[in-house]
Amino acid sequence: MTHHTQAPGVARLIALDWGTTALRAWLLDGDGRVLDAHARDSGLLTVTSGAPSADRARDYEKVFAEVCADWLRAHPGLPVIACGMVGSAQGWQEAGYLTVPTDMAFDAAAFTRVPHDHGVLHLVPGLRVAPGEQTAGDVMRGEETQLVGVLDLLDDPAADLLVVLPGTHTKWVRIVAGQVESFTTAMTGELYGLLMEHGILARTAHCPVRDDAAFTRGLDADTTRGISTALFGARALVLDGALDPGALPDYVSGLLIADEIDHLLPADPAPIVLCGKPDLCRRYATALDRRGVHPAATFTEEAAARGLWHIAVTSGLVPDMPQAARPRTKEIS
Repeated sequence: MTHHTQAPGVARLIALDWGTTALRAWLLDGDGRVLDAHARDSGLLTVTSGAPSADRARDYEKVFAEVCADWLRAHPGLPVIACGMVGSAQGWQEAGYLTVPTDMAFDAAAFTRVPHDHGVLHLVPGLRVAPGEQTAGDVMRGEETQLVGVLDLLDDPAADLLVVLPGTHTKWVRIVAGQVESFTTAMTGELYGLLMEHGILARTAHCPVRDDAAFTRGLDADTTRGISTALFGARALVLDGALDPGALPDYVSGLLIADEIDHLLPADPAPIVLCGKPDLCRRYATALDRRGVHPAATFTEEAAARGLWHIAVTSGLVPDMPQAARPRTKEIS
């Protein structure tokens, strides 16, 4: 578990971003600044392991009490808010969804309240796209809070935007006048993980090394015959000696990200904002640049902390304090 401490202040809120693979927790002061932070690889897949709901609740509460033990001792009664897969059907308790189009104003009635030994956990609902006659619906959990943080950090939060949140399940979110109009999910990250851990490409990639040139080569590869054909072509390149085995993962990453962008990038997009892990955002920025589109801003996943704070204040979970100091935008060059 990692741990770091920042500037001093009076603790007002415990905020959790609890996803599929990891838990990130922040202790926030009266201006929404991070006083302390913990992170642990204790996401849904680790905590639950398919346990019945009563056992899941007990397991989640145990992890929460362990990760936040020092804060709970030092600040009894502090409000706690959480977003992410902790509110899914396999989480601590199911939190439901708001259906888009919707604004990003979460009031107290939107929370799912989960009593625990130290007080009450307030779960933020996810967002959903209702299915159409011939189209599947879509869902997100956790990213909605990052969106709140992004909008709060931008100078013009009412502008029209296309927010891309790269990750295991990358979200492309269309925001119009501050409202989430629609969104689409691409399982690019999960597909990459499966390809690099199982099957023939995993056996072809020996001693992987970072290779930005191979990534760019993947971005520019011909995929007109379909992504599955291009992926098998990656193996052929290695067998022919035209691609080093260690560079195969970056080449495949380029193929997959390029295919996602080619399908989901509108012909005339609104300004694009990236939000996610810096290295992954950097890759998406490179891919977009090669298609003549330059992201207007980039934020890290820490936008979730800002979003949780904003939701807690606007819902009345914590008293409204003076205007919060805005964290410096995390831009990637």
